[in-house]
Amino acid sequence: MNRYKHQQVKRDINGRRKLSTIEYPKIVSKNSDMVYRVKQTDTYTGLAHKFYQDQSLWWIIARANDDFKGNIKPRVGIKIVIPRDISDILTKLNRDNSYRE
Repeated sequence: MNRYKHQQVKRDINGRRKLSTIEYPKIVSKNSDMVYRVKQTDTYTGLAHKFYQDQSLWWIIARANDDFKGNIKPRVGIKIVIPRDISDILTKLNRDNSYRE
């Protein structure tokens, strides 16, 4: 999945490129979610690759957990939630960021 698929390039009044803001959906926990204990070498992108085979979906794991504070690595030893059924999350992302002026 292209991480920037929903980001549109616009021009400001001086003709400079300006990227639109991506609206990421809120992630609600489900019974199908998995709990995972973070290891020393884990990163959000690595976990996304491991569980979704797509590291650009790191934001799903980050948004599903309150611990995310902008770091690329979750804290070692904590338990985090890994959403397993992400189809509705991606549908909401596509819907909320479809082309708009």
